[in-house]
Amino acid sequence: MKCLRIVCVLYGLLVNVALHGSPTSNLEDGDGYTFFVVSENIQLREIFERILQLHGGLKKSSATGQLNITVEARPARIKVYLSRESTKSRKLICEGPDTLKTCIDACNHIVACIFQTPGFFHSTLVFVSDVSGHSELYLSDLLFEKVVQLTQDHAAILHPRWHPKGTHIVYTTCGKSGFPDIYCMHLASKSTTAIAQYRGTNASGCFSPSGKQLAMVLSLKGIPQIYTSDLNGKNLRAITQCSGIKTSPIWLGNQNLIFGWDESGCGPQLCKISTLKWKNSFNNLQKIQIPLSHFVDEAALSLDKSRLLFTAVIHRTFQLGLLDLNSKEARFVTQGPLDHVEGCWLADGRHIVCTEKNVGKRKLVIYDTQTGKRIPLPCDSWNNTSQADALPYDYFN
Repeated sequence: MKCLRIVCVLYGLLVNVALHGSPTSNLEDGDGYTFFVVSENIQLREIFERILQLHGGLKKSSATGQLNITVEARPARIKVYLSRESTKSRKLICEGPDTLKTCIDACNHIVACIFQTPGFFHSTLVFVSDVSGHSELYLSDLLFEKVVQLTQDHAAILHPRWHPKGTHIVYTTCGKSGFPDIYCMHLASKSTTAIAQYRGTNASGCFSPSGKQLAMVLSLKGIPQIYTSDLNGKNLRAITQCSGIKTSPIWLGNQNLIFGWDESGCGPQLCKISTLKWKNSFNNLQKIQIPLSHFVDEAALSLDKSRLLFTAVIHRTFQLGLLDLNSKEARFVTQGPLDHVEGCWLADGRHIVCTEKNVGKRKLVIYDTQTGKRIPLPCDSWNNTSQADALPYDYFN
């Protein structure tokens, strides 16, 4: 029952919702490039192919592609050149030691040259897996070449979130006190500090963009409310003071929060509230209009703060939707019979990582929000990977 309560906080009340509408898609299936990697070093060629195929706008060609990438391997050093199909000239993209980091740097440069957007291949994921027989926290690069286990709690772990500087991770664990509690881990020392251990539910901790505050869901007075605190869990303030289930707060800047609010029992909708006007919180609530579903939760803000990713229910499945905060247009990114939940943004503001659920199995996948392409991550051997949050740079280097 305790785990069920925390799941309800994170995902809203899982009820059968009367749904209306159908998936609307403005996804463009074009705007892609074929690429071909040339190298005498077979291992390097395969690494480049694995990295570049994580991008939804790039597809490996069996022959000469629109983009030709030449990798020249020398003892302990590589050079990477890029040429286009329409020209014989080639450009030096990257030069460095014969390491995975140099390959990733080169692929990021290639994406920047072709799409005029940053690459995301250097991202670091924190995620949950039960590969050890228990739910634990792990760190990994996108290729799952470097994977580090962070916890050994032997308890259900939920909702890990990065500190914006990559120094800490806040998460919920369900085993130490008998209630869902919020802990913060200092990564350099691997030491943990209890942030919220109140009787009832303590869940969904999330750092502010400045890294100086936390938002969370606490039920210390009965009804779950949104609270803020400092990084030690002190100076606690109730930002909401109204009925209904509150879920999954995120920060919209350092002074506003977005969260799911179910006031009617029919499923949550997203709301915005200012942390500066918390004493008059009910009048301060502003609903975010997303007409795609009666159940909208788990918001995630793109790095440029222009688009809001969310989880919604459509045709009795959970799918990821996208709201443009400027045009107010909303559409679905994922579709189909499988559930897609727990979305987070990668560094380019185009790709997302989410959890895909299929008959009790959970797996992390990438989706390209522009083309709608699904790209599986190589995490099969890690067993039931889920709940990822992405740091927009390489934590390991």
